[in-house]
Amino acid sequence: MPLRIQAIVCAVDFSPFSSLVVSRAVALARRAGLRLYLVHAVHHPQDGVHPTAAFERGGDLTEHTEAARRKIADLMARAPVSWEAVVRFGDPVEQMTAFVDSLPPALVVSASHGVSGFQRLFVGTVVERLTRQLDRPMLVIKPADAEKRNCTDGIRQAVVSCDSHGHWQRLGPLLEMVQSDSGARVHLVHTLESPVAMPPEGDGDAASYSESQQAQNLRFKRQLQKQAQQWFSHAEAIDVTVEPGVPQEMVLRIAQQQAADLIVVGVHRSTRLGRWISGSTTETLLRYAPCCVLTVPEATEKSLQKEHR
Repeated sequence: MPLRIQAIVCAVDFSPFSSLVVSRAVALARRAGLRLYLVHAVHHPQDGVHPTAAFERGGDLTEHTEAARRKIADLMARAPVSWEAVVRFGDPVEQMTAFVDSLPPALVVSASHGVSGFQRLFVGTVVERLTRQLDRPMLVIKPADAEKRNCTDGIRQAVVSCDSHGHWQRLGPLLEMVQSDSGARVHLVHTLESPVAMPPEGDGDAASYSESQQAQNLRFKRQLQKQAQQWFSHAEAIDVTVEPGVPQEMVLRIAQQQAADLIVVGVHRSTRLGRWISGSTTETLLRYAPCCVLTVPEATEKSLQKEHR
């Protein structure tokens, strides 16, 4: 089922990069004609004696809310879109996830902030935690990259990481919304599985085996190209790379070669221990991508029901 978006949600943390992230969210909402929600979570740890946050007992809950709304209003001054400020209290990831779950299918826009390897190992960044909990796509803005680009311009060069889960087959409407009206290019990158064992030395069939593998890879590439022309009919050009290798390494290499301004990657549910042992393609791309990253979670029964409604 195609992934169709009905709202834009922007995570606002009032960091120095907030204006960049909001500008990109406003541009997306304007292009798609969708309502924009700007969400800020006030997160105060509890003290050691009382179970409630310290500021709640001081009576300044209203003050925090009003201050956050004023800051959001300043960021949205003269923005040409329909928007709403949402201020919540608690863990940012939990609050954002709960709010997005209350909406029709939405695209979340957030910024990526670097943290140390030690902190990431045990806690993970807010963005990485969001990718694991949200069942909606999220556009992660890299501030250093966004500062070099005009946020009112759409994304032209998108590199899509393809895998056996087929998340890219649902991307057509979403990429059409995100990409520019002209000059849009989509480059699909598929990493081949390890080939079966070669024939024993001296068998005489090694050459035919190699030719067979090449022919099979070429057929798959042509098939993927043909399907992509249907899925991404908005794109002026579609390229396909099918090679053996490590998925994240190949995607990063192609993104560098193509001067991509967006990498698209699927999100698959796994345990924290599994990610620690084997790593995650998604989290690697979030950390090292030279451009924005669009994460697309694998479809669940819950998300498909919401999209159908």
